[in-house]
Amino acid sequence: MTVRKWFTSRELAGLPGMPGTERAIQIRAKRERWEGQGRLGSKAIEYPFAVLPTETQAALLARLVTTDQQQAAEAPAQDVALRNDISVSRLTDEQRAVMTARLAFVREIERMSQVVSQQKAITTLVQAARDGMLSKYLEDRAARANDRKTADRTLSERTLKRWLASYRADGEIGLAPERRKADLGIPDWAPDFLRCYQRPTKPAVERAYAEFAEKYQGDRPSIHQVRRFLAKLSPEARERGRYSPQELKAFKPFRRRSTKNLMPGDVYTADGHKFDAEVINPRTGKPFRPEVTTTMDVATRRILGVSVGESENSIDVMHSLRDAIERGGMFALFYVDNGSGFANDAVREVVDRLGGEMVHALPYNSQARGLIERAHKTVWVAAAKRLVSYIGADMDKHAGTRVHRISRQQLRDHGTTRLIPTLSEFMDVASVEIEDYNNRPHRALAKIRDPQTGRLRHMSPNEAWEAARSSGWEPMLAPPDLVSDLMRPQVVRRTLRGEIAWDGNRYFLDELRNLHGEDVRIAYDVHDASRIWVRTLAGELIGEALIDGNAEDYQPLNRIQKARERLAQGQLKRGIEKIERASGQRLELVPKAIGPSSNLLPEQKQAALEYAEQVVGHQAIQADAFQVPGDSMARYRLWKRLDARVASGELLDDEASRWHRSYPDTPEYLDILDMYEFTAASTAHA
Repeated sequence: MTVRKWFTSRELAGLPGMPGTERAIQIRAKRERWEGQGRLGSKAIEYPFAVLPTETQAALLARLVTTDQQQAAEAPAQDVALRNDISVSRLTDEQRAVMTARLAFVREIERMSQVVSQQKAITTLVQAARDGMLSKYLEDRAARANDRKTADRTLSERTLKRWLASYRADGEIGLAPERRKADLGIPDWAPDFLRCYQRPTKPAVERAYAEFAEKYQGDRPSIHQVRRFLAKLSPEARERGRYSPQELKAFKPFRRRSTKNLMPGDVYTADGHKFDAEVINPRTGKPFRPEVTTTMDVATRRILGVSVGESENSIDVMHSLRDAIERGGMFALFYVDNGSGFANDAVREVVDRLGGEMVHALPYNSQARGLIERAHKTVWVAAAKRLVSYIGADMDKHAGTRVHRISRQQLRDHGTTRLIPTLSEFMDVASVEIEDYNNRPHRALAKIRDPQTGRLRHMSPNEAWEAARSSGWEPMLAPPDLVSDLMRPQVVRRTLRGEIAWDGNRYFLDELRNLHGEDVRIAYDVHDASRIWVRTLAGELIGEALIDGNAEDYQPLNRIQKARERLAQGQLKRGIEKIERASGQRLELVPKAIGPSSNLLPEQKQAALEYAEQVVGHQAIQADAFQVPGDSMARYRLWKRLDARVASGELLDDEASRWHRSYPDTPEYLDILDMYEFTAASTAHA
């Protein structure tokens, strides 16, 4: 009879001393603070035999005895042999060796009993063992069959008869020695010690034992007993409390999901990843860690969509999903987590309009989305390590500190740094990594024979995608206007005399003149601020409102140009008068002033500057000398103005000309140019 020590509420329901329902038993166990543990391979909670009422214990014992008797009466002879075989298979190597050694002597007695009596055969073997006359085969097995640690391992008549009786009663399993099993009972002091040991801070056994020894009032065990007790526990039971429920899953069995029966487009999965390197934010000019949202096809492991933002949000999720739909077509399921970027009405509305279904993973179950998590490590962590601004956990501490200090100093002094990439440079690196990933063999995909080497290898995601198309599958493409319309986020704004204020800008649409003071819905594109799409609250499209669509010049351009010329002539005249007062001499630049100083011939302007420097020094020419602004964007705008003048055929003075030629070679110019090119490319892509 095998007495079990743990029982679930379902097994206890209805027994004497127990309520009739499982829920009532669970409530009673919680009220009386019964000890409990999770049953292996199940979510059920089981309770120990010792905490149960006396009448319940008696009922359990009676049921176990009756069950064992019925099973013994109903079991046929062949089942006994089968159980023996199963028992033999569970023996240790040491038990099996002793059993086979004893079986050798049993077989020898049976062979000798065919000629002489059994008693004579046993006596002969015992005498031969004492005289050292056993065969080499039996002599090697005599010591092993005795299974003793003492020096005296000779055979005896009583021992041989006991082996014979055990073999005839239970077969060869009866010859196997019994081994003391580990005591799996829980000591009285165990709960008190585990309260000190099973903590999120993960204290060492010595520290937990020291705290336990100070508080425990009973018969305190030694630290060696504590270590032996911990060694008996399963990793899941031992580490409970030291790890969160999510981390504790690493010690539990799991179900491996197969994607062999999926076709491309059946399931798209997406997730956000905080990039492990710093990038220059084009909006603020300061370093930040972008949030990368990746959309992947599960069947082929192909990355289809990528979006970059400052944090996980619905807009970046929709842009990543739009890229995936444009490249790979429609999907049946969209498998995501419960993050704020996915679990919102905007994304769910887009998925519903596209005809798909959104499925959320269970909370604290990142293992279920291991495909996209692994892709993050393969693509984005590898991309981050290619950059100097990498700040991952395995980055050298001193090198990371040095990069951080130097880059911040360069940003303060020059407004730019080459140690931290711009967003456009980051996107270039990301594009290369994604392309390499999609063209690299993936071990989760089927094998093919390489056409170049002739060797078997796994397919790449792109090859798996094309293989599906060659087998007859074709992606279901969504209409471009539908995708573009769905992916634009919408907000409600109020019109005012044909204008709509949004994101610090004013947009005008003439058709809004009849909707003055009313609320409308506007759809906007985060990559294009030049226009918004205006709809009624019912969803009917009114039109596109353009930024500053009703703006015009405050005064006619010719009038402003004339005013600028007069202002320049006045400044030049006042400058000449200042030079004459300081020098006491008459200064003549040209016989007749024909326009502002910017229209003077280079020889005339140079002559005036040289003469002024000789008379009054540098102070006299500060009003008209060439000066480089201190702000980076102002310097870039100055260069653009000078470049336009050069393109029109105008000659610059020497200092301005030298600066105009040298400025395009500076890192500052290259960074600003990259930022504008990235903005233009994003607008065109959107």
